[in-house]
Amino acid sequence: MQEAIDKILQAINECNEPLDNTDSRDIRDLILNEIGATLIDKSREEIEGYARNEDETSALHWFYTRFVGNKVKSKGSKRMGGY
Repeated sequence: MQEAIDKILQAINECNEPLDNTDSRDIRDLILNEIGATLIDKSREEIEGYARNEDETSALHWFYTRFVGNKVKSKGSKRMGGY
C-alpha cells in the first residue's frame, strides 16, 4: 500500500501548473485513475492514514475524492439500479 501512496504523491507533485499544462494534467489523471481503481475497496481514512504531514493529507484527500470516492458512489448506484 505504501508503494501506491508514494506513486500517488509523486504523480500529484510532478504535475506543475495543472490548469495551464493540460498534457501533464492528463498524464497525471491517467496514472491516478489506474491507481484509484486498485484502491476502490479502501476507505478514505485508510488512504489518508499514510500521510506524513498536512500537505500529504490534503493531496490524498483530493485523490480519494476524485479518483476513488466517485467510483465507489457510481458503483453503488449501478448496483441499486442507478440513474
